[in-house]
Amino acid sequence: MFRSFEIMFEDAIKIGKLLAASRLIDGASGNISFKMADSIYITRSGENLDDLSDLSFVKIKPGEFVKEASVDQMIHLKIYEKTSYNAVLHCHGVFNVVLGSIMDRILPVDLEGKLYFGEMEVVEGQFGSSELAEKISEIVKRKGIAIVRNHGIYAAGMNLRDAYNKASYAEHSCEIVYRLKLLNKL
Repeated sequence: MFRSFEIMFEDAIKIGKLLAASRLIDGASGNISFKMADSIYITRSGENLDDLSDLSFVKIKPGEFVKEASVDQMIHLKIYEKTSYNAVLHCHGVFNVVLGSIMDRILPVDLEGKLYFGEMEVVEGQFGSSELAEKISEIVKRKGIAIVRNHGIYAAGMNLRDAYNKASYAEHSCEIVYRLKLLNKL
């Protein structure tokens, strides 16, 4: 289905605002990318996702490093290389970062978390390395999301709303696990 650049940028702008409203990002954290045909557009480094415009995006290509693009461009490109997804986002929700810093895997107890993800593996590695990009992309290929130790979620989907929903479901599942642990119920 053909979607115009304008519509894709409008969707990205909406998702940026949703990420902020959902407290999945803070300040200039996080990044968003989408694929159209053979082109990939990713947020510029340092962009505030709650205040995006079409000028907030840079076109990138596999094998290239674009200085103005998000530092996570290697991870986004690797996810696109290994999957058929058309959208990738990265966010830092409090609950997934907290649990991801102390757990090696997160077992959702809520129905949606169980259905969508089963077990959520926490991956770690040297930030900016091709090895970490490889690990993240492999998990995203299997689960649609990856949680990176002390760093947050990478979520991919057929479109940006799909990727956002996965990140939101994962954060919700992490919050439930966190609260149950506080109550000594897990």
